[in-house]
Amino acid sequence: MRDFRIDQESRGSVQLIRLCGSLDMYSFPRLESQLNALFQQGRYSLVLDCRDLDYIGSAGLGALIGFAKRAREHKGDLCLFNVPERIYKIIELLGFTKVLQLHQTEDEAVANFQAK
Repeated sequence: MRDFRIDQESRGSVQLIRLCGSLDMYSFPRLESQLNALFQQGRYSLVLDCRDLDYIGSAGLGALIGFAKRAREHKGDLCLFNVPERIYKIIELLGFTKVLQLHQTEDEAVANFQAK
């Protein structure tokens, strides 16, 4: 497994966050800190690129749902795209496809915010 890395850029009012490596109980606090910092700046439109994500634990997924709910309280959202099949199966198995917005492409995910 690769070291966990987070890269961030803006696409207008949307914050694009690229995840690389394994999102587990050891690496999640780094993402949590970054998401909290964005919320403190009033940035609630978040898109996570999961293309290079090797693994995500159920605790990490649960926390992402919490962040999605917090973002929605401020008329934003947290969306995922480029979710690898093995990770999608975990999300689906846990029933989180009903709660998390999942998109195929970056443009689809970003367009989700333009439609709101």
